[in-house]
Amino acid sequence: MRRSQIARALALLLCGALLGFTARCGLSALFVNVGSLAVLRGSDELAASAFQSAVAVDPASDAAGNYRLSKALVRSDYDGAADELATLRSRGGTPRGAAATSSVLLHLEAILAQRTGDPRRALSLVRESVVRAGVNAPDAALRLLDELSQDLAGPPYGPALATIEFPVDPRRDTCGNGRRLTRVQLWRNDIHRGGSVRAELDWQADDGSPADEDSRLLRNLAPNGLFTWGVTSAGLPLGYAAHPPAPPGRPFATGASYVGFADLAGRPVSALVMDNLDGPARTTRLRSAWIPAAPGACYLFASEVWVGGGQPHFGLYVRASGRADNAVFGLQGGLPNGWRREARMLRLPPDVEAVQVFLWNYRSSGMAAFALAFVAPIED
Repeated sequence: MRRSQIARALALLLCGALLGFTARCGLSALFVNVGSLAVLRGSDELAASAFQSAVAVDPASDAAGNYRLSKALVRSDYDGAADELATLRSRGGTPRGAAATSSVLLHLEAILAQRTGDPRRALSLVRESVVRAGVNAPDAALRLLDELSQDLAGPPYGPALATIEFPVDPRRDTCGNGRRLTRVQLWRNDIHRGGSVRAELDWQADDGSPADEDSRLLRNLAPNGLFTWGVTSAGLPLGYAAHPPAPPGRPFATGASYVGFADLAGRPVSALVMDNLDGPARTTRLRSAWIPAAPGACYLFASEVWVGGGQPHFGLYVRASGRADNAVFGLQGGLPNGWRREARMLRLPPDVEAVQVFLWNYRSSGMAAFALAFVAPIED
């Protein structure tokens, strides 16, 4: 009881101190955020006091509904959280604090859309949720994405559960762990759906003798890995944005980027087309959001691309404290025209904090069309 009274007193003191320069709605949001943090830390009494203080400042904040919504999210009860969201909105309330995170709201909206018999809208919403959450997407969202994709999306092309093999030049495996990767096999539809991807890996010893092979599940950090999830309001593949313009002194014009169902050399595929058009050399660049990195880990890259005179590049920007971002390449231009598959392994520096997936058609007047992008941290 004493702890609750102290928490309430502190909340009200804070309210009084801030009322002179903060709007009521701002204070309400502040208390809801404090309440959400307390829920995360398991401090129920403090959480209740903070949410009650939010109501005292702004009765329209529906603190009780937000408290129950936050509790459901902390328990990872997304179905229950969707119920609370529906109830909250039926009373005119607005989700606040941790519940207002865009990826969380999209996930809950997807559950509600599925319940009301609109699975296609649910699929669109949960795809956007997973893209925005990136590597932090909860298992519940990935399961819903997988379920809806299997029901609605079907295979992007080719037979169900088709596998795709990527040869690996052992000289391009820089992980230095006593063996080198020689072949990767991935399940195309796993990449299409999102979530875990089945991978079969063949290894070779450093002396060139066969080593072993193994199977494992990997998580693709490249969002929308087969470019089949739809587009953003800017017409780019879901999960990617245009790279900022080239700095002064490097005035390369930008070509056209679009996602389309293209017939490339007699093969119909859904692909990210980066067409730099005939004429002066151009550079077209797309990038994902920043993703938490696994410092010092080995990363596996695999890509499938149609080269039509372009210079396709695929890889990661690497961010570390105290030094400029730099790029590492899983695929790096200079390829003959036609269909190309490439895979490689490389180890990131030990001080890496975050990575960002990028796709380029670099300094060319031709076309590059990406049909698959895959990058995943992999244990040695």
